[in-house]
This record gives sequence, structure tokens and C-alpha cells, in this order.
Amino acid sequence: MARFGWKSFIGGVLLGSVGLELMRDKGADKVFTAIGTGVLVAKDWVMERVEKVSLRATDIYADAKVKADAYLEKKKSSCCGEDCCSRGQDD
Repeated sequence: MARFGWKSFIGGVLLGSVGLELMRDKGADKVFTAIGTGVLVAKDWVMERVEKVSLRATDIYADAKVKADAYLEKKKSSCCGEDCCSRGQDD
């Protein structure tokens, strides 16, 4: 904040005043409406894509969990029944 002096303040006031004048113009209403419409359409498009990606990610996670559980169950059932799976880790 120390770098900005009174010149920056005056520039901000002038820019704000110009912005207010532009907003009062009748032609500006059409421009702002068109910009707002574009933003809303883009938001809807992005949200649709986010929803699709989220659903696919949920499906992928569920499939991976099923496969991982099946793999671990198969590995557990192929064990000799003793504590052979952890025997190599302790030695």
C-alpha cells in the first residue's frame, strides 16, 4: 500500500467515475446484458462438464475398489493358512 500514492488514488477515482458514466448509458445496458448472458451460458457449460467428469471419476473409483478388493481376497486365499505372508517381512 505504501507504493501507491495520491496519483493512484486520483486515477482510481477517475476510472470509477468513467465506469459509472458508462453504466448510465442506455447502450451499455445491451452490452452488459450480452456479457452477463455469455457468462451464464459458459457457467452452465462448465458445470455440465464438471458433473460428467465427477460421475465418471466416481465410476472409475468404484471399479478400482472392486478390483483391488478382489485382488487382495485372492492373495489372502492363496496363502498357506499360517502367518506366511508376513514371515518374509520380519526376517
